[in-house]
Amino acid sequence: MFDSYPIVQIQGIYYKVDELKLLCKEKISNSQVQNWEKEIYLFLLELFSSSLTINVSTSGSSGFPKKIVLQKEHLIASAKATIKFFDLKKDDTIWLCLPVAYIAGKMMIVRSIVGGLNLLYCKPSSIPLYDKNTNVDFVAMVPNQIFEMLETEVGLRQLSKIKKLLIGGSELSNELEESLLERSSVNAWHSYGMTETITHIALCKLSSANKKGVFKLLPEISVRLNKNEQLIINAPSVGVFNLVTNDIAKINEDGSFLIIGRSDNVIISGGVSLFPEIIEQKIEKHIPSNFFIGGLPDEKLGEKLTLFVESSPVHNRFNDLLKENLVQELRKFEIPKEIIYLPAFLRTETGKIKRRETIAKFIDSNNLSDQSN
Repeated sequence: MFDSYPIVQIQGIYYKVDELKLLCKEKISNSQVQNWEKEIYLFLLELFSSSLTINVSTSGSSGFPKKIVLQKEHLIASAKATIKFFDLKKDDTIWLCLPVAYIAGKMMIVRSIVGGLNLLYCKPSSIPLYDKNTNVDFVAMVPNQIFEMLETEVGLRQLSKIKKLLIGGSELSNELEESLLERSSVNAWHSYGMTETITHIALCKLSSANKKGVFKLLPEISVRLNKNEQLIINAPSVGVFNLVTNDIAKINEDGSFLIIGRSDNVIISGGVSLFPEIIEQKIEKHIPSNFFIGGLPDEKLGEKLTLFVESSPVHNRFNDLLKENLVQELRKFEIPKEIIYLPAFLRTETGKIKRRETIAKFIDSNNLSDQSN
């Protein structure tokens, strides 16, 4: 299937398929090549194998990572949709700076093959760097990378070389979006998608006129809501039919949609359903550290709304000020009953906060599991 693409360009060098396979084997067998780079060439060999499918792991942000099987023809269809949307042309340069273990990194490689694009790559890191003074036509990154790059001169210079930036993998905070728009001139889009949909099925263009997180569907994709207001996706070109997501959404008349929160994050406290993501957006400007809203078992309320902050314990004065700000920003039932400071949250390999696992670890270490009994 991928053999129908006879030429592949990597780091500015053109390879015929047989030459590419030889290069892959050389890289994989070379003890001087680091594992992150070997993964790139292992995946290239997998793409050019006779198998019609590939195996992919989900990130595990909503539970344990799981293995799924994807059809190569659907990878190609997804790549073509991205190439068309971003108007990428043959020999344009795209930059891989994400782990190839997950779908976002894999699809950068697929796009380079399908579009005849020049694939640059570097070691995945919070501030990815490519050591050549090369302009990049397209790159995909996660919010944590954007945050770190905006904090350094080196990162800002790297962003200035990028023409089109795709941001995905997790929520994009209002604060980070505003910072990106203020400090960088890059054309950026926030994506909505998942491993099962082979990355994005909808995009939100970031601009001063559109900072509402409204996602617009790619062609030939449709969405609807079930009775629980969960988003259901139909994307026939990538083999997705009636995929029920955990995302609670609002669909607009023009077919665009807004993500309200996740059904698996909903906290029911005193009979009231609370969406952590909505509360987090209201208070993020008051908390300089990473944080999230979660629920702890409570004898009276069922679940007690709790603010978890990734930080060492703070001075009482700061804590009191934070509580005052929470009261000003939130409705009465949205105000956390408790603020808990933890030195580090549990995360997936791609940097997403594992909310449930972090809460479970805290409950276990503080013997709170029996408080709701």
